[in-house]
This record gives sequence, structure tokens and C-alpha cells, in this order.
Amino acid sequence: MPAPDPAAAQQLAEAQQRASAEAERAAQLQAALDAVTRALNPNGGEAEQEPAALAAAVAERDRLLAENATALRSARVELAVARVAADQGARGDRLLNSRSFLASVADLDPADKGFDDALTAAIKAAVDTDPDLYRAASTGPTRGGAEFNGAPTTPNKPTTLRDAIAARLGA
Repeated sequence: MPAPDPAAAQQLAEAQQRASAEAERAAQLQAALDAVTRALNPNGGEAEQEPAALAAAVAERDRLLAENATALRSARVELAVARVAADQGARGDRLLNSRSFLASVADLDPADKGFDDALTAAIKAAVDTDPDLYRAASTGPTRGGAEFNGAPTTPNKPTTLRDAIAARLGA
């Protein structure tokens, strides 16, 4: 067996040191990756750590967010229609039941500055198209004053005994 070469032994020792340093660095990187994974997914389920499962969960949350945004926009438009219709003398309930009216306000965005003006114009156009259907019936003035049907017809009771006897005897 030949004697070990001191240069080869030193190269071997340096390679072992580099390998252990790289292993330590890999362990640190894995620990950092695990910390980021725990921060992103605090529940920590193994199925949820798969990229495909995470992508599906994000897509489902995006879909639900879009549905909620649409429902919120629709509710804001309906509330605005009821408010503006009352101011314009129109029936908001009938306007909201009309497909043609809803189609005319479908593109309006409640967040826009000109939303109220555009909605008022759409309501006026709908009322002008069919005033019998959309115009609110006027209630007229409130009733007041006296009845003109004459005095109340309550039976006259005699106030004294003499009047009672006279009424009974027919005198």
C-alpha cells in the first residue's frame, strides 16, 4: 500500500469542509423555505402545500370575490334606483322588475361620478316611454275640514222629567 499523498489528503479535507458548509447552507435555506410556507399557509395541511391545490384554492377565492363584487354592485344600483325613483315621482319597484330598464342601467357603475345623472336620465326615459306603468300615482291633498252631510243623527234624549213625560204622551 503506497503512502498517502499529503496534497491529496489536504484536498480531501478541503472538499469535506466545503461539502459540510454546503450541507449547512442547504439546511438553512430549507428552514427559511419552511418558515415562508408556514407564513403563507398557517393551517399547514400537506394537501394545501401542493402548488396545484394552492392554485385551485386561489381560483375559488377569486371566483367568490367576483361574485360578491357583482352582488354588491347590484345592491347599490337597486338602492340608488329606489332613492332616485322616489325623487322623480316614479315607482322604483316596477322599474326594478322591468328587464328593459335593468338592461339600460346594466353598464352604469355606482362608483362613477356621473352615476346619479345617468340613472336619473334612465329613469326619466323609462317613465316617458310608459308613464302609466312607471309613474307613481299622486295621492292628492290630504282630507281635512268638516263633513257636509249635515248634523249627526243621534237620538235626542229629553233633558228634564217634564220633557220626557211630554215626549211620551205625545203632547
